[in-house]
Amino acid sequence: MIRTLRKFAVVGGLGFAIEAVLLTLFVKLAGWQPWYARIPSFLTAVLVTWALNRRYTFAGRGLERSSVEAVCYILIQAGGAAVNLAIFSALLIYRPTLGEVPVIPLALGSVGGFAVNFGASNAFLYARRRAEAHR
Repeated sequence: MIRTLRKFAVVGGLGFAIEAVLLTLFVKLAGWQPWYARIPSFLTAVLVTWALNRRYTFAGRGLERSSVEAVCYILIQAGGAAVNLAIFSALLIYRPTLGEVPVIPLALGSVGGFAVNFGASNAFLYARRRAEAHR
C-alpha cells in the first residue's frame, strides 16, 4: 500500500506540475481568469495522470477496456477536483491577490483533492486485477 501511495504521489506531482505550468501560461500569457484556465489545465493533467497511473501505479489492475477505465478515472478525479476547487475558490474569494499567483491556491487545493483521488482510485477503480474483473 505504501509503495502504491508513493507511486500515486509521484504521478500526482507530475500532474500538478503540468497543471501549474498550463494554469500559469493561460493566466499570465493569455490573460484568462484563473477560474477558466483551470478547465483545460485540469483536463490535461487528469488525462496524463490516468495514463501514468494505469501503466505505472496500478499496473495490471483496473478495467480491461481502457476507454471505460478512463471515464471512471475522470469521474473519480472530479470528486477530488471538487474538494480541490472548493479550496482554490475559497482562497481566491477571501484572498483575491492570490489570483496573481494561482499556483499557491492550486497547490493548497491539490492537497485536499489528493486524499479523495487516491482513496477512491485504490479502493474502487483499481481494487482488483484485470483478469478478476470479468469472472
